[in-house]
Amino acid sequence: MTQQTEGTTPAHAEIRELKSTIGALRDELERERSIREEAVRRAQAVGQDENKHLQGTVAFMRQALETAHQETETAVREALRNAEDELTQLRSTIAAMRDLNERAEAAKEDAVAAVHSRYRDDVAQLQATIRALRDHLQGSAK
Repeated sequence: MTQQTEGTTPAHAEIRELKSTIGALRDELERERSIREEAVRRAQAVGQDENKHLQGTVAFMRQALETAHQETETAVREALRNAEDELTQLRSTIAAMRDLNERAEAAKEDAVAAVHSRYRDDVAQLQATIRALRDHLQGSAK
């Protein structure tokens, strides 16, 4: 039995050494697995942070776009209101100028009619004077 005890001792030592190696490898494998899991968790956390950041950026850009759209609509409404006001003023000015032009035309026509009336009166008076002078001359010549 001494030989078996002595023969088994190196085998036992080798088994113990193998068990120790297996344990060390398991520990190292567990550490590697833990490190990988931690790396995955970090990568996921970074991804989630980046996702939150991108969502915030998208929300900000969406809000900026909506604000720009509202500002554009406001500017368009203001421009339309100004254009309508200007059109109203122009129409009013055109109506006033037409009225003024019609009055000027009527005044001109009245002035021309007055000149023609005076002309006809003057011609009638001159013709009457000529007739009277003729009659007078013809009466004196007889």
